[in-house]
Amino acid sequence: MSSPASVFLMVALLVACLLAAGCTDSESPGPATPAPTELPIPPKGAVVVTKDVIAYVDAAAAYARQMGKERAIAEFNNPESRFNQGALYIFSEDVNGNALAEPFQHEIVGTNIMYMVDSYGIPLVENLVDTGMKGRGLVSYNYPNPSRNYTIEPKVSYVVNIDPTYYIGAGHYENLGTTFPAAGIEGTQRDLSREDLVAFVNEAASFAREAGKEQAAAAFRDPEGHFIRGELYVIAYDFNETNIAHPYAPWLEGLILTHYTDQDTVATIAQLADIAERCGGFAHTTQKIPVNGTWVFAPKLHYVLPVDETWWISAAILNPDYAQVRSGNLSGISIRNRNPEDLVAAVSSAINYTLEHGKEQGLIELGRSGSSCGGGAICLWAEDDEGILLADPSRKELVGRNILEATDAYGEKTSLVGISTLRNGTGFVHAMVPDRAGGSGRPIPALVYRKAVNETWWICGSMPGIEIRQPSSGIS
Repeated sequence: MSSPASVFLMVALLVACLLAAGCTDSESPGPATPAPTELPIPPKGAVVVTKDVIAYVDAAAAYARQMGKERAIAEFNNPESRFNQGALYIFSEDVNGNALAEPFQHEIVGTNIMYMVDSYGIPLVENLVDTGMKGRGLVSYNYPNPSRNYTIEPKVSYVVNIDPTYYIGAGHYENLGTTFPAAGIEGTQRDLSREDLVAFVNEAASFAREAGKEQAAAAFRDPEGHFIRGELYVIAYDFNETNIAHPYAPWLEGLILTHYTDQDTVATIAQLADIAERCGGFAHTTQKIPVNGTWVFAPKLHYVLPVDETWWISAAILNPDYAQVRSGNLSGISIRNRNPEDLVAAVSSAINYTLEHGKEQGLIELGRSGSSCGGGAICLWAEDDEGILLADPSRKELVGRNILEATDAYGEKTSLVGISTLRNGTGFVHAMVPDRAGGSGRPIPALVYRKAVNETWWICGSMPGIEIRQPSSGIS
């Protein structure tokens, strides 16, 4: 991880949250293993995926534990080291966010970069330190790629704790298209209902409580087991967002995914864990499906339940109202025509206007008919920390009311789930919102972004429509 001048430093905004989440540390790394004589590096030209990065960093961690901190850091800082392979290189920070190893930008070595943020304002070093010092896990962010003239690209890094003072990591610059949880929807399957999903998760939770965590996790991670029913399967995590079972990604087991996000910067696992802490409920995610040479990010409906006070499970189905996408039929479906950067810019612009003209004038402007949802692309509104809708030109009848516990057509507590994203540091969440611009009122997928004006209220924006991107490699 290195940073050009275009990536700036700032102190992340602290937001007062309605909910508190307790975390438990994952197990400390095991005893040192012999340093590798050969590194598990993919051949040149091969697509680097997350499994490759995990093997590569684990080999570097074995080297660091055997050789000691001083020698290992010197090796990782050497641009000519066998550990540095262009876009795939080892970086390191200590527990306080001081840069220890940055082979392609030595000028920041020895400086404190704890409050560095990415192009979305996400505190990437804080997230890396949080995950790296707890054990091992994945962290997502946008970052300059040294092998592509420092172009800012989506990156996911795998970090590992070496001793109580520091961690190491490396990442790969993902081709756009990765989503999580990731398992393909292949072929035409029976359309599943919300009731089917709830019954499946309830059955799995009952089994887990009766069988115990060890036996249940073994059953859930078995790709040929009883809890694999076509599109339906169980994922399991503890409340530290550490993976316990995933039948299609066994290499995730033991990894902390608090700060891992999907292609739209939605921290899916952190969001699901938050819902589990509130005794369970519904959430929306996306699933990439190949359609006519493109990736269509179709809406999925998740149902989450806690098993006990230590772990939770979830399963998901293709949103019942969008089952046609499975067969490649996109007729009548709204397609997203903006990027997440546009959504951030629209919300940030509204916040800047409010800071310049005051809250009262800012809310008046937000509430004007036609002042937002221009062309149906981006809609803006405002909420406060008690769940009161402060301004919304398309829901004027609800302004002044508490919408915290309100649910959408599928049972998700839209505002409550969205507000929790302010805590995990991204502000992004997937939602199903009424088709306001189109006038149909039909629930349509949307990417929603929240950003705090101050500690008591925030401005929100939604960008409706299904996302389509060119094919690319997924997390594997």
